[in-house]
Amino acid sequence: MTMKKERKQPPLWLFIIIFFTLFTLISIGLTFLFKLPWFLSIPLPLEIVIGLGLLGIGFFILISALRALTIRRAFGKEIYKSGTESKLITNGIYAYTRNPLYLGVIFLLFGWAFLFLLTPLFIVTILFIILFIFVAKWEEKELFNRFGEAYQNYKKQVPFIIPYKKRPSNSKN
Repeated sequence: MTMKKERKQPPLWLFIIIFFTLFTLISIGLTFLFKLPWFLSIPLPLEIVIGLGLLGIGFFILISALRALTIRRAFGKEIYKSGTESKLITNGIYAYTRNPLYLGVIFLLFGWAFLFLLTPLFIVTILFIILFIFVAKWEEKELFNRFGEAYQNYKKQVPFIIPYKKRPSNSKN
C-alpha cells in the first residue's frame, strides 16, 4: 500500500521577490531599449486623483478578499489540501470575481504607476497582469482537481477577474 505523498508549498515570498526584481529590470531595460520617456506627463491634480482613487479601490478589493479567505489561505497555505480539508469560497467579493486578490493588486500597481508616472511602473504592471493570468489559470486547474463540479459551476457563474453584471438568461430561446 503506497501512501500519498503530501505536496509541499513552494516559498511564495521568494517567488514574489524574484518576479518583482526580474520584472523591474525588464521594464527598465525596455524603457531604455525603446527610448521611452522615463516620466509620463499628466497634470498633477489628475495624477493624484487617479492614483489615489485606484489605490483606494485596490485596498478595498484586497481587504474584502482577505476577509473572505483569511490571510493564511490567501498566501497559499491550503493550496494542496483536498476538497474535504478546505472549503470553496464563493461569497463576499468572490461572488463577483474569481480572482479578487489579483484584481486588487492590479489596481494598486496602476495606482502607484499613476502617482509616480514612471514608465517602468506601467510596464511592471502589464507584466504582472500577464503573470497573474497564467497563475490564475494554473490555480483553476488545482481548484477543479480539489472541488470538481462545485468549482466548475462556480466558474460558469462568476467572471475570471473583471466583475461585470450578467444579463439574465432569456428562457424563451
